[in-house]
Amino acid sequence: MSRPSPLPSPSEPLPKKVVQSVLQTLQVQEAECRMNWSLRMARLEIPEVTQPVLTHLFQFLLRNIESALNDEEALVRAFQAEVMRAQPSVMASDVLVVVGFLEELLISMGWRLVEPPHIEPFVRFAHRLCFDLAREALSEGYFPAKLAARTQYMCDAPLVNWLNVLSAECDWKWFALVRTRPQVNVEESAVYVPETRMWAAEAPHPERTEQARKALSDGSPFVAAVGDSLYAVAQARHDPLTIRRFRQTAQWIQNALQLSIYVRGGHGSGRAEMLEVLLEFDDLLATAADMNELLTAVVEHVCRRGGFKRSALFLYNPITQTVEGVHGYNVNVEEIMRIRQTDRDIPSLTQFVQIAKPVFLKDVGNILPQSYVNKFHLSSLLVCPVIDQRRLLGIMLLDHGGRPFTPDNATIRMVEAMLARAGRMIVTQMFRQAGAAPITPLTTLTKREREILQLIADGVDTKEIGRALHISDYTVTEHVSSILRKLGAKNRTEAVAKAMRERIIH
Repeated sequence: MSRPSPLPSPSEPLPKKVVQSVLQTLQVQEAECRMNWSLRMARLEIPEVTQPVLTHLFQFLLRNIESALNDEEALVRAFQAEVMRAQPSVMASDVLVVVGFLEELLISMGWRLVEPPHIEPFVRFAHRLCFDLAREALSEGYFPAKLAARTQYMCDAPLVNWLNVLSAECDWKWFALVRTRPQVNVEESAVYVPETRMWAAEAPHPERTEQARKALSDGSPFVAAVGDSLYAVAQARHDPLTIRRFRQTAQWIQNALQLSIYVRGGHGSGRAEMLEVLLEFDDLLATAADMNELLTAVVEHVCRRGGFKRSALFLYNPITQTVEGVHGYNVNVEEIMRIRQTDRDIPSLTQFVQIAKPVFLKDVGNILPQSYVNKFHLSSLLVCPVIDQRRLLGIMLLDHGGRPFTPDNATIRMVEAMLARAGRMIVTQMFRQAGAAPITPLTTLTKREREILQLIADGVDTKEIGRALHISDYTVTEHVSSILRKLGAKNRTEAVAKAMRERIIH
C-alpha cells in the first residue's frame, strides 16, 4: 500500500530544504522539547503509571521525525508498532495528546524558521503528517478503537466475522483454520479484498490446502496453534508488525474457541427459572413511575436476584467520557452520587466502557484508585455494562460486601439478561422525561456519510474532507445536508454531538 508524500502538491510549492530545516532543528532541540513535554503532562495531570509510556512515544517521534521527509509511510508504520507495543497502557486520548503536541511544536517552530511565502504550505504539511500518524495509529495500532469501528461489518461465516473485527488492514493474502489430524484439512478460509479492506469467505480448494500444508512444514511465522490439532495459518507481508498482528489475531481466536464451550455445552436446566425472573423484572420496570423509581428497582432487584450484597450504578457520558454515580443498593447512595470520574482518574476506565459482556475482577486492588478500595472496602467485583442497542449507557458494580467471591456462569448470564432489559427501559424513561424521541439509528446513515461525519468531528473542513475522500466540495456539502436531515440536527456541531451520543462515531 503506497502512501503519498506528505509534502504539498506542486500548486503549493514548499522547498524540501525548508521542511528539512525545521525537522532537523526539532531534533537538535530535543532536550528543550522534552522539558516542554514534561510540563504539558503535568498540566494535563497524566497518571504517573502512563507518563513513561507516553514519553517514550513522544521521544520516538522526535528522533524519527526527519524520516517523514522522504518516507512518511515508514514513520507511520513504525509509530503504529510502538503504539501496539504499549497496549494496553495507552488509550486513544493518549495517542492524540502525543501527536497533538508534536503538531503544536512543528507549527510553532515553523512560524519562527519558515519564510512568510512558505508558512501556509508548511502548516498544511505539519497538519497532514500528524493527522496520518493519529489516524493510522488509532485505526490499526490501537485495538479497542478498531474493534468498536468494525463490529458493524459482521457477516455469517465465523472466521470472517473474527477477521473483520480483529485483523488490521495490512497486506494480507489469505487466512485459514487448518486441522492437522488425521490429515491436513482446511476447515475454513478467507481471502482479503484490498478494494473493500474487508475479508470474504472462500470455497474450499486443493491449492489452499497445499499452501497451508507447506506453511506448517516450513515453520512459517504465520502459523499458530489455536486448539487441539487446530492451527491458524495465513499468508501476508513478511514484516514484524504484520507477524505481531497475526499472533494477536490467533490468540483472540483461541480465546473464542475456549469460551465456546459455554455455548456448545448448553445450560438449559435453569432456563425456566431465568424466564420467571425476567418476567418479574419486566413487570417492575414497566410500572416504575419515574427515573428514580426505575433505577431503584434496577439496583435492588439485580442485586437480590443475583445473590449479591451490594450494587452501585454509574451512567456513562460519551461526550465527556466520564462515569457518574447515580444509585446504589446497601451502600451510601450519597457517596456514590458524588463519584464522577474520567479515564484520567481511572486508567482502566476505557477498558470498562468498551466491554460488551460482564467482566469478573478477582481483586480490584491494583485496578481502581486506592481511595475507593479503602472507602468501600472493595475486593472482588462483577463489572456489568448497561447497554441499549450496542450503545453503552452505564456500568453496574456488584459484590458481596467487600468479601472475595467468584460468581458462577448462570449468575453472570442472569445479571446480563436483566441489565439488557434495564438498558431499554432507562432509555425510554430518558426520552419520556425529555419529551423527545430517539434519533434515527446509525443504520440510516450510509458508510460514506459516517466517514464524513467522523472527519467533521475530527475538525477537518470541507475542502480537506473532499481531498481525503477524493470527492468534490459540492459532493461533501450534499452529504452533510443529508446527515443533518437524517439526524434532525440544525448544524454540524449538533450533528456531531448527537452522533457521538448514539455511538455512531467516536
